[in-house]
Amino acid sequence: MIGWGVVATGGIANVVTSDMLLVDDTEVRAVASRDLGRAQEFAAKYGIPKPYGDYRELIADPGVDVVYIASPHSGHYDV
Repeated sequence: MIGWGVVATGGIANVVTSDMLLVDDTEVRAVASRDLGRAQEFAAKYGIPKPYGDYRELIADPGVDVVYIASPHSGHYDV
């Protein structure tokens, strides 16, 4: 099972996350937003067990094997 983390909660994150949930051997385990409330809403919408209000917390999560960065391209390096 591959454990995914999703950084950001905008439009593309919704599209990609809903698709990831259809893939065998894939589990979305965490989501992070600069706003914890948005991460919590996103997590509730998709049944993601761990919402974070800081990207570093998601990246440090030992249950996350791969991180999908859904922020605008200009923010990818910072993440």
